[in-house]
Amino acid sequence: MRSAISILICPILLALAQSARAIDLVAGGKSDYQIVIPAQPEPYHEFTATELQHFLTEMSGVKLPIARYRPDLNAPGLFVGCAPAGAQPTTSAQSRADGGCLRTTGPNVILSGNDPRGQVYAVYVLLERYLGARFLARDCTVVPKRGKVTLPEITLDRFDPPYMYRETLYFDSFPKHIAARQRLNGPTTQCDADTGGKVAFFPYVHSFCKLVPPEKYFKDHPEYFSLVGGKRVGEHIHSQLCLTNPDVLRIATEQVLEWIAQHPDVPIIDVSQNDGNGPCECDKCMAVVKEEDSQHGPILRFVNAIADVVAKKYPDKWVETLAYAYSTKPPAKTRPRDNVIIRLCHAGCFFHGFERCDLGAKHADYVRQWCKLTKRVFIWYYTTNFAHYLAPNPNLDGLAKDLKFYGASGVNGVMVQGDYQSPGGELAELRQYLAAQLLWDPKRDPMEIRREFCNGYYDKAAPDVLEFLALMDAQAKRPDVHAFAAWDPKDTTTPEFVSQGLAILARARSHANTPDVANRVDRLLLPLWYMQLTYPNRYALPADQAAQVLADVRRVAETSKITHVREGGPSMPAWLAEMDARYAKLSNSVVYDLYLNLSKAKRTNCADWRGETIKKGNKTSLSIFHHPPAQGYGDATFEIALPPVKQGEKLMLRFATGFTGPTTNGVRFAVRVGDNEVWSTTQKTLPPVDHEIDLTAQAGKPIQLTLRVDALGDTAHDWANWVRPQIVIDK
Repeated sequence: MRSAISILICPILLALAQSARAIDLVAGGKSDYQIVIPAQPEPYHEFTATELQHFLTEMSGVKLPIARYRPDLNAPGLFVGCAPAGAQPTTSAQSRADGGCLRTTGPNVILSGNDPRGQVYAVYVLLERYLGARFLARDCTVVPKRGKVTLPEITLDRFDPPYMYRETLYFDSFPKHIAARQRLNGPTTQCDADTGGKVAFFPYVHSFCKLVPPEKYFKDHPEYFSLVGGKRVGEHIHSQLCLTNPDVLRIATEQVLEWIAQHPDVPIIDVSQNDGNGPCECDKCMAVVKEEDSQHGPILRFVNAIADVVAKKYPDKWVETLAYAYSTKPPAKTRPRDNVIIRLCHAGCFFHGFERCDLGAKHADYVRQWCKLTKRVFIWYYTTNFAHYLAPNPNLDGLAKDLKFYGASGVNGVMVQGDYQSPGGELAELRQYLAAQLLWDPKRDPMEIRREFCNGYYDKAAPDVLEFLALMDAQAKRPDVHAFAAWDPKDTTTPEFVSQGLAILARARSHANTPDVANRVDRLLLPLWYMQLTYPNRYALPADQAAQVLADVRRVAETSKITHVREGGPSMPAWLAEMDARYAKLSNSVVYDLYLNLSKAKRTNCADWRGETIKKGNKTSLSIFHHPPAQGYGDATFEIALPPVKQGEKLMLRFATGFTGPTTNGVRFAVRVGDNEVWSTTQKTLPPVDHEIDLTAQAGKPIQLTLRVDALGDTAHDWANWVRPQIVIDK
């Protein structure tokens, strides 16, 4: 039995021994160390050494020289991709891709990688684990300032990331330096030979329309394309290929081989379904679906056939395909070939995680089943509201739970898709960092990651920001509120959350100790301002404050270079124009603005009804997007009390009709007053056309005014718009 004295003394002796073995890289404003790279370095050796030199200089003020390896080097060194005489870099054939290790031997430090990216990552692991650096965001790296930079003895510290493919599809994760520092290696990053390359795909996804282009083949061979509802459809969206047609297989295989020849450095070739739905319903395809009890049956048999040819000619290449939309369920009989990657697309509630909600029904089972069927399963994970990039989205807890589930299930790679089109998406920086850390190590504590980020990114305002995030977490715990992919945020965001969030973040703003921190807090305020401006009645935006809120939003958007509020083309300018028009003082001649009252319309059989913007000449105009239903017509009826008019005055309904994209057979627009149709037109042309209707006969009366749209039997691309309809007094 050890004595009490020995129990006290042993830890002290151990600490002294460890201190004796510690390595002082920098002390007293100088260093004996140099950074050593191979005698004939690759670009990634030089990049890595420069990064290490940069951060040690920033940390200590001392710049270590970079030297090429020579057997007679006497000075102690940080060895990058090489080792001092008598020692060898430590790697293992069993270690994963992008892995490596750190170790000390005597006064020297050896940083080894299993492959080029692993070599790059070894430096960042050293800086994070042992020197306290944090690569939080594109605009924020935390480097502790130290007069003395010391490393402990490192016997052997391996890092072996469980995911071979790690990608966060956020705009600010693309630049080379932040991607490398956060160990992201996806194809959308700007990583190159300097950073050890990246996991490249060609094409990215949705490649059926590129394998057998409808523009080239549909006219003469409609049988190559999916039979949907008894009709062959050759489009890029909601249309697929007839996968049991042997000519389609032949053409697609030839195209894949051509792609490989054109892109010899790309390891993964994509053969995947188009976006949307539209699988082929021909007898042969449906027979396979029935046999496999899955719509993925025809896809996987098609992909396997191509993969067999690829394996013979290019045994080092992979063929990737999606399990997406209608095809997520694994087939009952067919297994993926060894060179096939299945990219399963995420399904489930953003707020609660897919294991807890019916929104993720069977998704967990599908993950487990696919992981048993094949060596490689990637995940396409959604984490933003694609219709409202700026709106509150309290999914931090759900995101962490899902990534941990994937990490424990044998998944090999994950892409987290956020606001990829613009900086400034709601919580983009935190969500990117949280995802990157969990992709590197799914076992990490998400709350620790959150605190780590906030303390570094928001500095003195961090306690307030953490309080705001806790408020968001509470919103996400409501069991009856769910979200996935694109939703109306007013259905998931309470007025209380907005008012409380504004109060907390106003306090955070007052604690911001630098202009950068103040701007970062403003980006947290932006989603709350967005909700106030978009839904002023629900979130009680006082009329006299709207102009200031809009000015704040414009300032933050310009400062942060935010160009998008939703997926698609640049939408921030259009949204700001919409807000300008919405909150501008109306002319005294305007009696009733239908756009400003669109939420009051009683809608019947409308496929879509919402505010929109449209180009009218050189100006952006407000409009009501009114998509017709597949059958019959869609009505939106306003109850309007028309004022009396003086002699010589008229009441006029003025508006334009147009489309936000090319239509096929057009739309019939009509206006009804009560039970009477007072105007109609059938339009196929895209640009808005002006119209007016005289309502003077109804002056002084309450009326029911109905806007009606009819698809004329074909709803394809019928993106109909009523451009700023207003009732005005014409003198």
